[in-house]
Amino acid sequence: MEMLQLRYFLSAAESGSFTATAKKYMVPQTSVSAAVKRLEAELGTKLFLRTSNKIVLNEKGKLLYQSVKEAFENLDATASTLRDESFDGRVITMLVCAIREQITDKIIQYKTCHPDIAFKTVFDFDATNLDDFYIIIDEKCDKYPMHECVELFTKKIKLYISKSNPLSQKKLVLSDLKNEPFISIGENNGLTKILINACKKSGFEPNFCIQSNDLDCTKRCVESGMGIGITRINQTVDDVSNVCYLDVEDFNETQTLCLYYKKSSAYGNVEHFINFLMNKEIAE
Repeated sequence: MEMLQLRYFLSAAESGSFTATAKKYMVPQTSVSAAVKRLEAELGTKLFLRTSNKIVLNEKGKLLYQSVKEAFENLDATASTLRDESFDGRVITMLVCAIREQITDKIIQYKTCHPDIAFKTVFDFDATNLDDFYIIIDEKCDKYPMHECVELFTKKIKLYISKSNPLSQKKLVLSDLKNEPFISIGENNGLTKILINACKKSGFEPNFCIQSNDLDCTKRCVESGMGIGITRINQTVDDVSNVCYLDVEDFNETQTLCLYYKKSSAYGNVEHFINFLMNKEIAE
């Protein structure tokens, strides 16, 4: 028996679903069901009653469930007891799906005071193996059910445009922009999703003329008059003299950014950096 097999079994028993377990561990559903089948083959018995849309533990499965649950609880408790939090040589691994510039600034600030602590940071919207990361920075969402969630800040979202564009002088509603070109910060970016949903409510799909996850490229394209951009207030426009916010009466969106982490990992270096992020104004 392998630890991962038992983890999958425990999760499937509690959720009643291989699909939910696969979503939790960010793996294909076939990987979970195959692992459980191998476990059943090793034990020489079936563990679940399977129907078309649900799995339920049988009597032997219930017996194994109690044993595995107690074993993992004891293992986790022992690991916690053995842990010397003053000796933590872990690299702080982070997945950053939002506020990339600000997080980079915070890492630099932290490293200035703690040069011996190492970071491995991935800036990505599509990472799948969440177990690779101690800390995740993303907008508020339900993608991380096994993690603690701390709200860092909420910011107003604005559309912005080159001052040379005639629209910059007008009072608008969102539907006035249905034939205008937009500039996207990547199709999986939270700001882009906010814009798409707002436009759909106004009866149209935004026309993206440029898609780029390079923030500097996006700013320069808006600045040159190529299209309408979207940004958190004070993030972009205040630093660029020849762009301005659009006055769109019915576009009143906000975005909440959060820090996600697992309690079992929040000690030593990781806990110290989490506290640093929580106690500092990350939005500035």
